[in-house]
Amino acid sequence: MRKTLFTLMIAIFLSNNVNANECVCFELKGEFGEEIRAILQKYSKNLGSKDIKVVREDADLTAQERSFLGSLLGSGDVAPSAREANLENGGKLYGRDCASCHGEKGEVSVANKKPINTWSAKDIVDELKSYQNQTFEGQSRFVKNQIALRYTKRDMDDIGNYVESLK
Repeated sequence: MRKTLFTLMIAIFLSNNVNANECVCFELKGEFGEEIRAILQKYSKNLGSKDIKVVREDADLTAQERSFLGSLLGSGDVAPSAREANLENGGKLYGRDCASCHGEKGEVSVANKKPINTWSAKDIVDELKSYQNQTFEGQSRFVKNQIALRYTKRDMDDIGNYVESLK
């Protein structure tokens, strides 16, 4: 009973002190951690119901976060997203991570491939996914992997659509 009350107090404190756009992660160990894990597993089948609000959708999760949730919840899925690409976000990420090699407008040919401003958004997203899941065997694969691991599915869609808009 004390643990339940303590957990409730923590939840109330956090809900009052964390902004809606922030994500708070905890590492719970020992008996308490096992109890929380059991609760999450028990209720993961209810994700998306009126009782459990999904704050972050699948497209918002990085590969590491998705893997962690998979190990924690098992088959519990996070709700998919139906939103338009954010070209501003795509441009910001492209400028930060891609423009130094591919050019400001995606016009630079790299590794004997066509400039990426001639590619479709889907091809760009597929390439980014191959960096993230380490199936890409080309030039600079280790650097590209480290960059892509920071991207969510939405980020990759945003970058792909941004580059496609440069045609």
